[in-house]
Amino acid sequence: MTILVCRGNAVILIIITLSKMGTFIRSRGLIVLFLGLFMRSLCGTAQSLDSLENLLSGNSLSSEEYLTVCDDLSWGYLDHDFGKSRQYALLGIERAKSDKNPLMEARLYRNLGVAYYMNSQMDTALAYLNRSLEKAVHLNDEQLEAAVYSAIGNLHNVSGDYKEALTYYLKALPIFERYNNKDRIRSLLGNIATLYFSLINLNQAEKYYMELEKASEEANDLYNIGRAYEGFSKIALKRNDFRSSLEYSEKAAEIFHKGGYKSSEAIALQGIAMVYYLDFKDYAKAKEYALKALKLTQEIGYGADIVGSLNILSNIYFNEKDYVNCLNSAREAIATDTTDANVTTNLYANMVRAGIFLNNHQETLEYFDKYRRLIDIRSSTEFERAMAELEKKYQTEKKELRIRNLEKEKRLHFIIYLVSTFGLFLFLLVLYLRTKTIKANEELNRQKIIQLEQEKQLIAAQAVMSGETAERTRLARDLHDGLGGMLSAVKLNLFDMKQNVIIEEEDVARFNKVMEMLDASIRELRRVAHNMMPETLSRYGLKSALNDFCNNFRNVKFHYFGTEQRLEKKIETVIYRAATELINNALKHSGAETVNVQLVCGPDLISLNVQDDGKGFDTAAETSGAGLDNIRTRVAAVNGSMNIHSAPGEGTEVDVEIKIL
Repeated sequence: MTILVCRGNAVILIIITLSKMGTFIRSRGLIVLFLGLFMRSLCGTAQSLDSLENLLSGNSLSSEEYLTVCDDLSWGYLDHDFGKSRQYALLGIERAKSDKNPLMEARLYRNLGVAYYMNSQMDTALAYLNRSLEKAVHLNDEQLEAAVYSAIGNLHNVSGDYKEALTYYLKALPIFERYNNKDRIRSLLGNIATLYFSLINLNQAEKYYMELEKASEEANDLYNIGRAYEGFSKIALKRNDFRSSLEYSEKAAEIFHKGGYKSSEAIALQGIAMVYYLDFKDYAKAKEYALKALKLTQEIGYGADIVGSLNILSNIYFNEKDYVNCLNSAREAIATDTTDANVTTNLYANMVRAGIFLNNHQETLEYFDKYRRLIDIRSSTEFERAMAELEKKYQTEKKELRIRNLEKEKRLHFIIYLVSTFGLFLFLLVLYLRTKTIKANEELNRQKIIQLEQEKQLIAAQAVMSGETAERTRLARDLHDGLGGMLSAVKLNLFDMKQNVIIEEEDVARFNKVMEMLDASIRELRRVAHNMMPETLSRYGLKSALNDFCNNFRNVKFHYFGTEQRLEKKIETVIYRAATELINNALKHSGAETVNVQLVCGPDLISLNVQDDGKGFDTAAETSGAGLDNIRTRVAAVNGSMNIHSAPGEGTEVDVEIKIL
């Protein structure tokens, strides 16, 4: 998969290439990071970076100029020299602290975090990115804040924590939209598409890649067009549409080659090689493209990238029955980098298979032992972790039991001593313990009663809500089909009567007025029936119903994320009622100019967020109104929760989450 991080006019491209065992498949496994920079006038070439280094070594720069050069150098060296990127970021941070320039300090912390991210040191990267985010929020620099959100989202995406990645992407996206930052919006479209591809949700991934392609064509952004083509190629490969995959990979490689994006071009070439050896069985052609990819990755110099190309070559050589080169490529890859267990497993498997055909019995046995140990380690990691947790729990319980036994023995000796010397004191002690036990039992019973009462209220709320929903549905149907039909029939009969009866001129106006009032009554009847139970909700589901409702207001924006699926009718009704009530509250009471409504549908959680930029209120001082209490009760009845975040002058945000059991 491909992840894009933007900074000004610079772009960081992160590509995750995946393989497993005998074939090279982009579905799980090897994570390889690539970096490509473009359109950076000061950092576009090694010569310009050298010029900046010479400029930095002089004494003629002001503090602001010095920090700007450090910023450019730390960012410019990201693609090929982690050491220098880190060095100049740290130099700039030290100078920014000394000169009390928190903005540049925040920017340089962001650069340092991305540098560690590119070097696969994720924990350190996250620490520096969080430090940059803290300062950006304190400075109220929303664009830097959004850029850091996007970078943290990429980190979680690469690490496989897709829920967290989506959370940070959705924090960054509205900020970029507010500032109309189309470059960053395109960047996020590609990243979200990559996320869905990682989740094997090919339809959603294809949808976002198509949006990326459209937006990039409008902006004449050739790089992102190539990125969209690379995404289409991966999707086609997953669907075994090898010819389409080859066509898109060739288009992407051509674009990346013309633009000088070596890392991106290498990945596209690997995609071409895969099609030639997986489908066409043209191993010579596959080897040609794989060698080109290897050359580019060797020029970039990152070990994990090189291993990805060598792994493809090893697979091709094995299929060609060139077992010597298969073994040599695997050896070279093992010597270069073994951080990814999936790729290392595939390489050891190739070495074992090639060794068998080459009759290298002793060496083959050694490779087989390494392969088996790696498989054992990977398969037993979770078991060992679980056993360690059980052992820890056992030792803790054992220690607590021993403590309790010792305490019992001590108490017994103490009681015997007291009985022999202080009988009266023992009596008082027993009486005290009995009273304490009775109080404890009373408290326990009180808690049980409260719990039963809460369960009773919850069941009652569910019954009331089910009855109310059924009654609303029945009334809406009766009003629409019964009374609505009768009024329509009255209108038709009046119209026919007008055609057959001669009406005096002075009565025509009154007749027309009656017809207008009848039309208004029919419209009002339909509106009331729709509000009781929207037909769109019953027929098309929650997304369509909320979208229709929000479209009735010019300042209400609706965003939907996740898979389109029908939910349980009761849950759809609760979410729809909660959303409409919250939107009406925001429009009536907060004085908001904009209301953002966001619905995220996951496999086991539905999240509704309604945010406005109105006057807000003090949640600690004000109690909830009847409307909010009703929403909270309805949500609790379907195993959900509601949280309100607001402050005077800062708007209001309400989160509703419902777990799908």
